[in-house]
Amino acid sequence: MTIDELVLFGTISKPFSFRGQLIVYSDFNSISSKTVFVKIDDSYVPFKLVNSSLHKKNLFKFNLSEINDEEKAKSLVKKEVYIKKDELVKNEDSLDFLINFNLYDKKIFIGPIISTMSKIGQDLIVVDYNNKNVLIPFAEQLITNIDKDEQILEMDLPNGLLQI
Repeated sequence: MTIDELVLFGTISKPFSFRGQLIVYSDFNSISSKTVFVKIDDSYVPFKLVNSSLHKKNLFKFNLSEINDEEKAKSLVKKEVYIKKDELVKNEDSLDFLINFNLYDKKIFIGPIISTMSKIGQDLIVVDYNNKNVLIPFAEQLITNIDKDEQILEMDLPNGLLQI
């Protein structure tokens, strides 16, 4: 598996129990993957995702195959967890496939999309703009192009939106 086929889901923050459960920090709202890839020494090691649940906001509880004790769980702390990109797109109602895309406004680079949010009546993307998280409405009339291959979202943002 190569990085081009994967997207960062989150980072393992700590073990949860002596049985090898892990707490994973993520900006995603859910996970439907059956397999996750943990980056270990520049390799993406596949693990079967036996069980997952939302623990708290931005925190998931994972049970991975072969990780069945606290020592094995501790060895994975601070490791990045990836999922296949094509598994993101399966949920057509989700904008999560846009995470890690680069946002451009009128061909000018704004920043990477770091998460998405769905509020009543409005979908939002969260962009890292000048080291600040900026909420931008994901509205059809603002979108000029989405290039999934290059991971680029081009928009025509209203003047002043980024200064709010």
